Amino acid sequence: MGFLQSWTAGVCTHLLWFLTVTNPPTTLGQDGLLECLGTGHITTVPPGSPDFPQDSLAFNRRLQYTPAAIVFPTSAQEVSAAVLCAAGAGIHVAARSGGHNYGAFSLGGQNGSLVVDLSKMNKIVVNANGTASFQTGNRLGDVALTLFDNGERAMAHGTCPHVGSGGHAGCGGFGFASRMWGLLIDQVESAEVVLANGSIVQTSTSINSDLFWAIRGASPSFGIVTVCLVSTHAAPSENVIFTYTYLVDPAAATKIFTEFQSFSKSLAPPELGLQVSVRRYFQRGVVHMNLTGVYYGGVEHFHDVFDPLLSNLSSMHINHNYENVTTYAWVPSLIQLSEVGTLNTSSPILKGSHDTFFAKSLMVYEDALLKDEAIQSFFNYVSLEGVHTLTSWFVLVDLFGGKGSAITAVANNATAYSQRKGLYNFQMYARSPNHQPPFPTDGLAFVNNMLGSITGKMPPNWPFGAFTCYTDPTLEPKQWQSQYYGENFSKLTTLHFKYDSKSLFNYPQGIPNPLLNSLQPDLNMDFFNPTVQKFLNV
Repeated sequence: MGFLQSWTAGVCTHLLWFLTVTNPPTTLGQDGLLECLGTGHITTVPPGSPDFPQDSLAFNRRLQYTPAAIVFPTSAQEVSAAVLCAAGAGIHVAARSGGHNYGAFSLGGQNGSLVVDLSKMNKIVVNANGTASFQTGNRLGDVALTLFDNGERAMAHGTCPHVGSGGHAGCGGFGFASRMWGLLIDQVESAEVVLANGSIVQTSTSINSDLFWAIRGASPSFGIVTVCLVSTHAAPSENVIFTYTYLVDPAAATKIFTEFQSFSKSLAPPELGLQVSVRRYFQRGVVHMNLTGVYYGGVEHFHDVFDPLLSNLSSMHINHNYENVTTYAWVPSLIQLSEVGTLNTSSPILKGSHDTFFAKSLMVYEDALLKDEAIQSFFNYVSLEGVHTLTSWFVLVDLFGGKGSAITAVANNATAYSQRKGLYNFQMYARSPNHQPPFPTDGLAFVNNMLGSITGKMPPNWPFGAFTCYTDPTLEPKQWQSQYYGENFSKLTTLHFKYDSKSLFNYPQGIPNPLLNSLQPDLNMDFFNPTVQKFLNV
């Protein structure tokens, strides 16, 4: 097999692949898949190999699926070859760059998928014009450090350094700087994608623009993104990280959250990344909550911005028990925020290993704010039931929208990501106390009832969304289709049929093809014969 690859700094190049293998496998299914992968000399870890148990572990050990095989390509051409092998064998394909998908969808979310692990594709090029190209096998921490080391550049992304850049960009990609710079998908200028027919294409607002629209929010259903070209920003020199801790009863917690909600909508500038965190506290009837985040500017301006919120709380005789306001340079701020974002520096999330958990998200829209009754119900629940659960839990409420937010400045239908009207998002997360299986027996009910403590106190059919990056595999199809994609879902199904008519990239919450129930082997596809590869521009 020979191929030509052209990597030009600053652009996602078009790669042409020339197939020369002429002996197709004679069997379909897993045996045919492995035979095909072996012929193509792609690094493959099949079931039964010594590395398979470790390589096939889900990040979330509450869930476990057995892939048909795991491949570790080193180029877009090898990704293409693996995709063609799977298509010919009638086997679904799942991409994995970081392995952090909450629902284990990077393992296919089901048994028998081919997992294309991109971890060996980790090239990063920072360009003189302020853009950067990165292969999607990179982790966020690697991208962030490389950007800074090459011109002190930065971009908005999540706090956990071990999250894979490909999965993060594919679902939206939120971080504390997103209100200032946008979601990660808003910073993507173009991308290289391997499609279900094996073709390697470029996408942007001017090239394959409908595909570019789809991969910014729903990429796992359309192909495997191998390279992204992103815009970057000058890294702020001063970054004020703050934490104000409150130990209060549910009534006071409700007042704090109501003030947070009002402040977030009307007063919080885009330079402010803000989060409410609620942690387990071992005294019944007490809420342990933090107002935490980062202000991208000087400390004097931070106080001008944030003191109105604190003053309102103080006027209600609600004062914090602890305060920490510290200014950091850019890279130290990323390190500190990674600790804040995971709440615990010993967390396996921070170390990039595994966890055993269940999580739900709830997006609250700017024009559909929570009523006091719902907020009070939530704090009543966590201060009472949260003491007795067998799980170790936390809740993060991240500010997305508000005054001048770059996230909400983008139209809801501008990308597949459809939660542009969201003001803030709840992430409700419960894990086993030692991070290892088994998951506590009360865990699912505890988190579901936590969410219900809010939604049950709002009027029927109240509009809520969910953040796709916090996948909840327990949602019914009508729920995730509406909560993840809203009015964009119909367009996504049409485009999925266009680009993946046989639903090769299929998983439990993948965009469906209503005309196709399941992937069938393409018996007419001699995928090793170059004369029938019409998709190749040769």
